[in-house]
Amino acid sequence: MVKTKTKKVIALLLDNEYKPKSKYELAKKANCTPSWVLMLTKTLEKKGLLKGLKVIKVKELFELFNKTKPKKQETRAYTTYSIGGINELIKLLNKSKHEYALTTYTAENLVQKHLFNHRTDIYIKKEDLEEWHKEFTKIGTYGGGNVKLIVATHDELFNKKQINQKGSQITKKENTPWIVNTPQLISDLYTEGGPAKEAGDMLLEKLIKSLGAKK
Repeated sequence: MVKTKTKKVIALLLDNEYKPKSKYELAKKANCTPSWVLMLTKTLEKKGLLKGLKVIKVKELFELFNKTKPKKQETRAYTTYSIGGINELIKLLNKSKHEYALTTYTAENLVQKHLFNHRTDIYIKKEDLEEWHKEFTKIGTYGGGNVKLIVATHDELFNKKQINQKGSQITKKENTPWIVNTPQLISDLYTEGGPAKEAGDMLLEKLIKSLGAKK
């Protein structure tokens, strides 16, 4: 519980679109008590990672976030063949009433376009798994393939973003996909390794610049 609370607060601190006006506001958005957020931010300040609510060292703060990743994840894989590409898949996802967020290759391709989009990884809620399974077996086959459902267990859906096809965040509902927050995306790319790790490094450098912080 402490790890996931820490992860949520760090995700907000590393969100270049979110500028909390106070630690109370930060606590409310992270669904934590103000006293707990005050204790955490004081600890981060002592380590030289924060000054007030401004991030000073992005990479070191991200490393704390990255350490909270689960050791094992429940996944299901599918091969889809009755939909015409990623745009049709996004339409399918958005028609569902269930929460989701894209990560790794598809999410990276939407915001940066460095990687070949050979697989779509999707975080979902545990309670929605069987409903998603029914949907994907209608449009494809179960096992292997180009789509992977990942059951969220460590707040991976927290502070997700809706992104348009040009990689910009939007503020109104459109037929555009939801992706994980930036530190979560970088963390998942690091887990993939290889070219994905390189793409994660690029996103981390962009995040440092956008926050105006030291490395």
